[in-house]
Amino acid sequence: MALPAWPEGLNYKPLVSSFRVLEATRPPVWTEFEDGPPLARRSGLANRARLAYAIHFKTWAEFNTFRQFHKVTLADGSSRFTMPVHSPGVGCYPVRTVMIDNGVISAEPAGRGFIVSFTLIVFDW
Repeated sequence: MALPAWPEGLNYKPLVSSFRVLEATRPPVWTEFEDGPPLARRSGLANRARLAYAIHFKTWAEFNTFRQFHKVTLADGSSRFTMPVHSPGVGCYPVRTVMIDNGVISAEPAGRGFIVSFTLIVFDW
């Protein structure tokens, strides 16, 4: 079954001031021992990153399109989907499989639209 795609024509570019790489890779798992240094190891083989994203939707219509995508298509943000994702230093937006961390988004008014913020988990980033 194909993954849902970011809505056609909807802004996908994050605000430069909001973009952050929170985790470039999965954090390692640490095991403490009674004697000696802790042991660190990979937490998984899947390559994924966590990015702070904020996207400016300039109109109420764009914001409502995103809300419906999040609520209906992604089942309250719980599903994976594909979208163009910012790649610093490359200057392009390759399409990647992503998901919204815990499905949590926040929105604040900005002019005639909204700025929507969320943490994006990007696979093979």
